[in-house]
Amino acid sequence: LLTKKTLLEKMMSAHLTLPAPVWQRLNIAWILFFILSGILNIYVAYQFDEATWVNFKLFGLLGLTVAFIVAQSVYVGRYMKAPTEDNDPNNEI
Repeated sequence: LLTKKTLLEKMMSAHLTLPAPVWQRLNIAWILFFILSGILNIYVAYQFDEATWVNFKLFGLLGLTVAFIVAQSVYVGRYMKAPTEDNDPNNEI
């Protein structure tokens, strides 16, 4: 809100070149993911016994995070350009 770039764009723009709307959608997706994870964590903590909550924290949230990252990678992959020989930094002349 205070800057032109989103937090993700500031952290990752050196590695990824994406249009501004994609950065904004990714930022919102991460915000919503963490909010929903927090709500789900509180729900499990208060509705189930401690052992179930620990298992949820260890396996459930880890699985959800991995699934979210895979989905995000597929989404970002649609906007990435394949490197060409002209601008390939590993191309030695």
